[in-house]
Amino acid sequence: MTKIKVLEIIGDSTLAGAPRHLLSLLENLNSKKFSLFVICPPGPLAGEIRSLKKNIDLEIVPMRSKLDFASIYEIRANIKHIKPDIIHVHGTRAGLVGRLAAINLGYPVIYTEHLWTKYYRLPNRISHGLQIAGLWFLDMFTTLNIAVSQAVKDFMVSSQISRQEKIIVVYNATEIPKNKAKIFAGKNFRLGTVGTLNFQKGIQYLIKAMPKVLKEFPETRLEIVGEGSFRRTLEKLTKKLKLEDKVIFSGFLKEIEEKMREFDVYIQPSLSESFGLAIIQAMSLGIPIVATNAGGIPEVVTAGKSGLLVEPGNPTALAEAIIQILRDPKRAKEMGDLAREEVKIKFNLPEMIKEMEQIYETLAEKRS
Repeated sequence: MTKIKVLEIIGDSTLAGAPRHLLSLLENLNSKKFSLFVICPPGPLAGEIRSLKKNIDLEIVPMRSKLDFASIYEIRANIKHIKPDIIHVHGTRAGLVGRLAAINLGYPVIYTEHLWTKYYRLPNRISHGLQIAGLWFLDMFTTLNIAVSQAVKDFMVSSQISRQEKIIVVYNATEIPKNKAKIFAGKNFRLGTVGTLNFQKGIQYLIKAMPKVLKEFPETRLEIVGEGSFRRTLEKLTKKLKLEDKVIFSGFLKEIEEKMREFDVYIQPSLSESFGLAIIQAMSLGIPIVATNAGGIPEVVTAGKSGLLVEPGNPTALAEAIIQILRDPKRAKEMGDLAREEVKIKFNLPEMIKEMEQIYETLAEKRS
């Protein structure tokens, strides 16, 4: 049987949500059916791909900006050399350079949108408008769009980026750990959040919520896991509120699951969130969730069952939701159990891989 050649292109070299989703694909796609090729910039992701025990052809191409003509030229040369059956581009940067590189080469192109929802905003209104226009233009060179949530699909349709029938929703997924986390096992409560430290993650509002939480539960600690350009701003806010001994910045950690096992409550205070891969990782461990109802999060967390949802940008609402869970550890454990079951049903990795394999096979058959 001739294998289907799949070329994955991504412009994010970190180990944030989209790269971790790609790693799950690379690690779990059937090696008997698919030959895998990856183009990505230098960085931690490339190192993780090299460490996978699979035969993956990796090309390192720097993508210094969204419109990097040198990278477009180099990616196009790679496409001509590989002759893939399918090109799959992930995220806005690879979505731009990868789709431009593939123009008129005759290969089916899949674009996965990992970022945009109606809640997402760029600081500069002109840049914001140009990105939307760019996504609309590039859809002309796209065979199929994958949205990581219905919220993403709804945004793409309402913004006229693409047509409804050209977009399918494929949720991110995670492995289900054998054992749950032992939540509320200690005397002091541990809150946690994981993600890239930027304005959109809303961690500033979580820090502002902490004084109200600490007034009722003074021994509570908040641990913030991740790196990003917003870290110094968050550290200054922590210092301003005199929370240095209550809020811990752990930086980037590779072993997220082990760290999450220390949390009693997982919090996602995002202003915009296309899906929330870290949320389902916490849910898979049986940890109750407090999150905002922004973007795709309400599709992941069932309000009042697997967690509590609040309006984005509201420290008081965040604090009250956290306090509500801390006051009732028995209910919190029940929420955690329900969260774990939801992941098993809706966001399990084998089902996502099966769905992606069917997409690749269908497009490859149409091309042949």
